Amino acid sequence: MINSSSFGILLFTAALAAAAPAAATKDTAKKSEGAVAYLASGKSKDDTAAMRHVARYYPLVLEFARKAAPRPQQPADIDVMIKDRSGKLVLRAKAEGDLLLANLPAGEYAVSATYNGVAILQNVAVEEGKHRKLNFEWKN
Repeated sequence: MINSSSFGILLFTAALAAAAPAAATKDTAKKSEGAVAYLASGKSKDDTAAMRHVARYYPLVLEFARKAAPRPQQPADIDVMIKDRSGKLVLRAKAEGDLLLANLPAGEYAVSATYNGVAILQNVAVEEGKHRKLNFEWKN
């Protein structure tokens, strides 16, 4: 049997799916920089769950974690910079939670994520019609 809380979550999830990739929860920051639209998660579990549901509609997913015992924890206030192959900044964003979804055009990018002053750099090739995921993990 579905209670009213579960029904509300089901309706919310259905609305997100219908509106993807422009979906956002109340904690999600839906923004764009130039031609790059993105979603950056907030700190709530509902926000993360909703974003995971629509992540497949974005060419690039960035996931952030802080290594801690007994399991990884969610960092906050991650500064993200994405530069194209020529070094031009195409996206600068702040993620309050553990996910950032970017609607980037096909191309090669350098992605930098900084948490507590520690930057991690990864390169990625985004291909049209394909979905890429990068994981960033900081040690305590």
